Amino acid sequence: MGALHCWSLLGAALVILCLLPSCHGGTKMVVHSVHIHSRVSSRFARTSVTTVIQNVLNSSQEVIFEMELPKTAFITNFTMIIDNVTNLGIIKEKAEAKKKYQKAVSRGQSAGLVQSTGRKMENFKISANVGPSSTATFKLVYEELLKRQLGKYELYLRIRPKELVENFQITVDIVEPQGISFLETVGTFMTNELSNVVRTNRTENKAHIEFQPSLEQQRRCPECPDSVLDGDLKITYDVRREASAGKVQIVNGYFVHYFAPSNLKRLPKNVLFVIDHSGSMYGNKIKQTYEAFTKILEEMPPEDFLGILIFDDKVDHWKKSLVRASPENIQKAKEFVKKMSARGGTDINKALLSAVKMLTNATINNSLPATSASMILFLSDGEPTSGTTDHKKIIDNVKRSLEGQAALYCLGFGSGVDYNFLEKLALENGGLARRIYEDSDSALQLQGFYNEVANPMLLDVELQYLENSVDFVTRSSFKHYYQGSEIIVAGRIANNSAETLTAEVKAQGLLQPFSVTVEAEVREEDEVSREQRYIFENFTERLWAYLTIEQLLTQQISAEGEERRHITEKALNLSLKYNFVTPLTSMVVTPPEEQKSDELVANKPSEEGLDAADDYDYTSSELIMDVGLAEQFCETFQVLLGNPGDLERICFRITEAQNVTVNLYNNDKTGVAVNGQLSEDGAGFVRFGLENKMEKLKVDVSADNISVTQGQRSDTYAWTAAIDSPGIRKTNQKRLTFPLDVGANVTISLSGNSLHPSFYIDNTYSAGNHTSGVIGQFVNVDVRRSSGSYSIGAQVIPLNRASSCDFTPHGEARQGQCQHARLRPDNLLGGAGYIVSDIFTPPQ
Repeated sequence: MGALHCWSLLGAALVILCLLPSCHGGTKMVVHSVHIHSRVSSRFARTSVTTVIQNVLNSSQEVIFEMELPKTAFITNFTMIIDNVTNLGIIKEKAEAKKKYQKAVSRGQSAGLVQSTGRKMENFKISANVGPSSTATFKLVYEELLKRQLGKYELYLRIRPKELVENFQITVDIVEPQGISFLETVGTFMTNELSNVVRTNRTENKAHIEFQPSLEQQRRCPECPDSVLDGDLKITYDVRREASAGKVQIVNGYFVHYFAPSNLKRLPKNVLFVIDHSGSMYGNKIKQTYEAFTKILEEMPPEDFLGILIFDDKVDHWKKSLVRASPENIQKAKEFVKKMSARGGTDINKALLSAVKMLTNATINNSLPATSASMILFLSDGEPTSGTTDHKKIIDNVKRSLEGQAALYCLGFGSGVDYNFLEKLALENGGLARRIYEDSDSALQLQGFYNEVANPMLLDVELQYLENSVDFVTRSSFKHYYQGSEIIVAGRIANNSAETLTAEVKAQGLLQPFSVTVEAEVREEDEVSREQRYIFENFTERLWAYLTIEQLLTQQISAEGEERRHITEKALNLSLKYNFVTPLTSMVVTPPEEQKSDELVANKPSEEGLDAADDYDYTSSELIMDVGLAEQFCETFQVLLGNPGDLERICFRITEAQNVTVNLYNNDKTGVAVNGQLSEDGAGFVRFGLENKMEKLKVDVSADNISVTQGQRSDTYAWTAAIDSPGIRKTNQKRLTFPLDVGANVTISLSGNSLHPSFYIDNTYSAGNHTSGVIGQFVNVDVRRSSGSYSIGAQVIPLNRASSCDFTPHGEARQGQCQHARLRPDNLLGGAGYIVSDIFTPPQ
């Protein structure tokens, strides 16, 4: 059997670990050992997972190494030792590795992707052949920065080995020079006997935790062959915080400044809750929203001010201005929220601008505390369908109106929300986005996020360092500091001869400006750090690189044009230098020659939607197509040309793009557009967005259903249903037709779980230079064929001769030679120009 040919690591979450070694298909494999070693040095964690498996049979067997890991982690190394041959993973630019991925897919070989397995985890899986009586060793190493939330750091170790392991061991070493204030280890699977197996040794600034159950202790019952180890081991801790200016550590020419002061007085806050109650919020969503906001309102202190807006296609205010969170007002607010019902469309633009207007009026009227933190908490589960629906216009409108008065926090409820849009909206307005998963604990998730921002302690925090003393400093300005969080700034010591690094923190406190200074002796601090016997000596430099890449990827989300390109290039170079698998890089592992399989590729895409590298100037962001007359070129879509009785067909196959959304047709005069989302393997389409702006019509087509939004009405249809409206026609279970213009339409056919579009273009169709897109670029004037090429308007498609067969225009084989063309970006179908950000966005 061949080895697995691809991994894909999905980005974004907190701090967790999991290992799932298993053997499938009834093969006889013995798992000799599983060792997880997590080493935490001043919040920066390096985790290695090593598994040794033996094939005890006299024939080769396939072994599957499977585990879970944090979404926030960057893989730094993977080693596979099979039959004493070592294979190392090499970090490469994503475009280079992508070609190897596509090579495996084109051969029909399996491409095992890492899947997201919940809110914080990813499932990693790889297989390989192991010879008779031979051993395989897998070792994965990754790094991440632990983030402080609600006053603690958390390391989750998900334990799920699936079978008894002869030598199972988890070791966690923590070194915190500030001193460990508390430490707790809790396991969801713990029995009384297993609790005694967890051994913790702790000194003032170090902790060593070990969990090494015997085979008998792993058994679910005395005679059971299965393991009781199935759950989470959670290690929670915090550090001492004596200095109000924080702690500065310097190692090997790099510094890290940790700032989380204690004993500050809480600032009052002004909160505008903007709640979506459109039709898509019907059922549990609206119920859980009420439950969450009831709890949130009950916990608001009386010195806070609040306002509530609920919206569908119109906006309803609880009060016309912000009011104090008195017990009487809180009770009335709860009664208002309780009356919410799901109805209508979704006018996000109007709702947010109304909230900004309320806040602006309150500021002008001096009705809010002079020193207070203002924020807008925006909750929605869907797309804008009413009023202004263009994402960019909404973002620009809100940013221009808000002008930094408040932080905008966007909460996306459920899987149907456009998270990319909400993330850009929040980042452009000083906040952040968070996904709320549609589950039984959705109300708790909403409350949990609110608790993170419920207690602002400082405003406009600036961490400053003497001029020319440091360079390459990470973000050092922050709008708010919240209780229980931590600000971390890292950089390089610029002056090697300097004896002291001076850091000053300035901010606004409740009663007066906050200003403190901390000095760190460079040589003394460096020597102390070495004396602490750090688990990995260059942790400050790697922490700086990790934090810099993370912040650059965040900046990339809202950046455009040359700025975005520059940010992407910086993040890519750092990823390659420090050997991180990020959304811009991939790890390639070359299997042993006897495996006879392609190189393995590990990618790390972003949270959802477009990959961070997709609009960078790589081959990976370009659309390269095969075009021809033969059936084999119709894998992605086809275009039918001519009159109904005399059609000729050109087939298109996209060969070097996957998991991106492509604009196929756009008419800037009529407002008609067709976008298609390619599958993860690039083999076809999995979703279409069809829009007719004049008819106020949007159609979202997937293999599961068809959603039609026209004006304020939204309906979802199964493929078995018939649809007949002015802008769409569907008369059977397999085909849906959407008119593009007089003399042109697109038909989408369902085949299994795949969607296949066919574009029909009449000879008489003329769009007058208003069309663009992969197909739209060709349909400006007329269609004609001459020897060896098609000419559609001014565009010529060359059909080069190749191989030893030929096909009629309708695809039947005949004697002669095949005709096809390979269209590259410098030819016709250009680069990233047709890749768009979401299913209803036209090309720029």
